[in-house]
Amino acid sequence: MKKGRVEAILEHWGPCLSNVLAEELVRRFGVSAANARQLITRSTAKRLKGISFPHRASFVYLTSQYGSMIFFDRLVEVLKSTRHACGYGLAALQDRGGVLPIDHFKIACGAPKVQAKQLNAERVAEQLIAANLIKRVDLVGVGECLALASFTSEDEQFALLDLNARIKVEAMALNAVRDWARRLGIGSWNHVLVRDEGPIPTAGPNYWDLSAPSYLYPLLGSAGSGTGTKPTPGSFVCDVFLGEKLTADAAKAFIKKCQNVRGFIKVAPVLQMFLAESYEKEAVREIRGNGAIAATLDSLLGTDVAKALHELSSVLKATALTLGSPEKIDALFNALGKIEGAEGTLRGCLFEYLCAELANESYRKPIITINKLVRGSDGARAEIDVFVESRTEVVFIECKGHLPTGQVDDAEIEKWLNKRLPVLRDFAKHDDGYRQVKQTFELWTNASISPVSKSLIEAENAKTTRYSVAYREGPELLHMIKASGNKSLAKTYQQHYSNHPLAVVAKLKVSRNTSDAIV
Repeated sequence: MKKGRVEAILEHWGPCLSNVLAEELVRRFGVSAANARQLITRSTAKRLKGISFPHRASFVYLTSQYGSMIFFDRLVEVLKSTRHACGYGLAALQDRGGVLPIDHFKIACGAPKVQAKQLNAERVAEQLIAANLIKRVDLVGVGECLALASFTSEDEQFALLDLNARIKVEAMALNAVRDWARRLGIGSWNHVLVRDEGPIPTAGPNYWDLSAPSYLYPLLGSAGSGTGTKPTPGSFVCDVFLGEKLTADAAKAFIKKCQNVRGFIKVAPVLQMFLAESYEKEAVREIRGNGAIAATLDSLLGTDVAKALHELSSVLKATALTLGSPEKIDALFNALGKIEGAEGTLRGCLFEYLCAELANESYRKPIITINKLVRGSDGARAEIDVFVESRTEVVFIECKGHLPTGQVDDAEIEKWLNKRLPVLRDFAKHDDGYRQVKQTFELWTNASISPVSKSLIEAENAKTTRYSVAYREGPELLHMIKASGNKSLAKTYQQHYSNHPLAVVAKLKVSRNTSDAIV
């Protein structure tokens, strides 16, 4: 069948906006603008549903082009060239490895929470989903996320390592920014909000990674007409991305948010800052040219903290045991423990690496894997904190790092027993390499476990002899470490997971109370 004029242009040019296609029909064939629109309507060309463009234009393509690389590339070009809100959202996902928790997407996409004549962040996500450019995915240990349509289950293991590491390191950096803003009086001490600690931080119409009301004189708003009325506080805000070098394109969503909060009479001034490991020169120029701060870890937090955060990211992404050695863990505590609230975060996220080192000492010639993602026969997924493989046994270790004086939450143990354990057991039962050897499922913690939770674990273990379910608390782990003879491991464990200052204080209180009772 002879190709129509519209089909010929699309095959040669590739997908494009309908108004651009109409202009080309007019130029090439001399038809009127009205006739060009009719030709497009009567052709076999398809219109992308879900995303609306200015002037009632639509993105048109041939059926054979849908989902191809040229389709995606041209659509991204069109979204960027028209400064479409969906373009910023798509770019945010591309720049951040193709997947983001939903709340993080709302912050990074540049769209407002609510603003007249603008697509809000939720509508941006809805339009991109409707256009089949992104999709909802549920990542183990992270929750509901938005991912590029090309994201597959095979990408999940790598994405989890990268995303989890970046989220934890960025959380640490945001804690440092919060501490910095408080100490300098830039943000109100008790009102600095950080993402993932409650509702998404906001200032003006936008979402941010960190926000705080500010009473610095240059940031105060109008006092209003009432006598004695206090001036409206301004805001300090910060967005963070600790991935690769920030490009000018990647900075555009942040700049869009900076511009969104300006020019409103009822919105007090906002001091805006972006924090990254490094920038392209053009990105720094664009951010500073729009009156915002382009900060690096080095310039804001100092070289030692910047190096430690980079090292923490490397350790959290590691699958090799040597990258989580006790000496490195100790160095990270020493460098990052100065950040307020950082020690608890470090204790939790580094505990599994210490457990992996202990497992390497305790089992005979084991193969150790950290953060292994597995699937049951029904497709259900679960993550193994530390997976130990030896010739005669496989051990699935769930790690819970806490203050030595703390206790593992009963709800966490119930979740391990009722949700994660069945998936792990199903995986082991159907794997040819594991179903013939001894299987042990253990929970390790440096803290304590309640009598109720101990009873639940013991009851689960009593149900069968085909596998074992057990737990190891702080004193038993310390005994194992001492028995291993690994002095650096013992030093790190005792300093950060056993003889913590708060634990020492608690022991002294118990000792004093006992002495008083004797007297």
